[in-house]
Amino acid sequence: MLISLDEARKLIDQKSFSDPNTKVVPLLASVGKICAENIVSKIDIPSRDLSAMDGYAIKIGNDSTKLKIKGKLFPSSKEVPLISQGEAYYVTTGSPIPIGSNAVVRLEASKVEDGWLYIGENVYEGKDIRPKGEDIKKGEIILRKGEIISPYHLGILNIQKIREVKVFNINFAVFANGDEIAPYYEDRDIPDSISPVLIPILEKFGEVHYLGVARDSEESVREKMKEALKYDFVISIGGSSVGEKDFIKKVIKSLGELLFEGVSVNIVKRGGVGLIERKPILVLPGQIVSSVVSFHEHGLHLISRLIGSEIREYKDVSLLADLKVDHKMDSVYLLKETEEGAIPLRWGVGLFSELYKASGFTILKRGTTYEIGSKIKMQKFMV
Repeated sequence: MLISLDEARKLIDQKSFSDPNTKVVPLLASVGKICAENIVSKIDIPSRDLSAMDGYAIKIGNDSTKLKIKGKLFPSSKEVPLISQGEAYYVTTGSPIPIGSNAVVRLEASKVEDGWLYIGENVYEGKDIRPKGEDIKKGEIILRKGEIISPYHLGILNIQKIREVKVFNINFAVFANGDEIAPYYEDRDIPDSISPVLIPILEKFGEVHYLGVARDSEESVREKMKEALKYDFVISIGGSSVGEKDFIKKVIKSLGELLFEGVSVNIVKRGGVGLIERKPILVLPGQIVSSVVSFHEHGLHLISRLIGSEIREYKDVSLLADLKVDHKMDSVYLLKETEEGAIPLRWGVGLFSELYKASGFTILKRGTTYEIGSKIKMQKFMV
C-alpha cells in the first residue's frame, strides 16, 4: 500500500537506529567526509595583535605626528617590546605589534628622517591592526558535527595543530536484484548501472561493500540480505515493485519491519524503507531516475537521522517554462539550474541522459499548472 510522502517522512523521523560507526583519519584524508563531532578552537587566531600592513606601529597620543623610531618587528620576531608614548616601531604585514600600540601608519603615508617618523595620514585606534582572535576565538566551534569537511577547513585545523579528525564511518552494503542483471564490473548481460552512481556518494559517509546481485528467488534475496546485515546500512536496488519476481519487501517483512513499501508520488512510488535489527534498509527501484531520486529523498533522510545532522540541501528556484502536472498523483521533475532559474527536463523513470544534466529535482502537485516564474523548492543532487 502506498502512503503519502509526508507520512513516510514522519515514519522515518519516529524510528531510532543503531549508532553509526566513526573513525579517526589523517587531516588530508578527511576532505569530503562528514565530521563526527564538534571541533573547538584551542587558541585565538591570530594569537596576538598583528599588523595588517607594512608600516609603523604607534601608540596614539596628543602629539602623534613626529615619533622616535625605536626598532623593527617581523613575523618571525619572538621578543615583543613595550611601546611608550612618542615611539614607533617598523612592522611588516603579519608582524606582532609592540605591547601597548594601537594603530599602524602605512608605509606609503610615512616619512622617515634621521630616525624620526613623520605621519602623513589620519590615524585612529585600531587602524590596520588584526586584533587577537579576529578570525577565530578560543572555544569557538570550527567544524560542526554533521558538516562536510572541505579543503578550506584544513588550513585552520592545521594552525590549531589538529592532525586527525573523527569522521562518520557508516558501513554500507549495496546489492542489486534480477536474473538479467550482472555486477557492474562484469561484461555480460545487463550490468548493474545504478550502484556505480551511488557508491561515490555513499563514500562521503563511510565505506561501501558491494555484494553483487541477488537472483530472482526469495531464497537468493534472503541470503543476500543476511549477508548485507553484517553491515550498518543496507541498500537494495531493483525488485521493489509488486511483480511475482519482486521479493525484497517480502524478505524485509519476514526479518524485521517494512516501514512503508512506497509513496504516492510518481517516479519514486516504489521506493521503500525497512528496519531490521535497528539497521535501516533502503529499497530503491530498478530504474535510474527513480532510484537516484528515491535515494536523495529517503536515503539521505535516513543518513541525516543516523548522523544527527541534516545533509539534504534545498533551494527555492523560479521555473523557466510552464509545467502542467498531468498525472494521477504528485510527481517528481528533474531540474537544470541556470543563473535565471530552473529548466524542467524530460519526464521519465529511466532517462540516464536527463539525469546527468540535472542539478536536482522537485515534487509538484497533481493537476496543477505551474507558470513561468513560479517559485518551487528544488532538492539539490549530492555530488
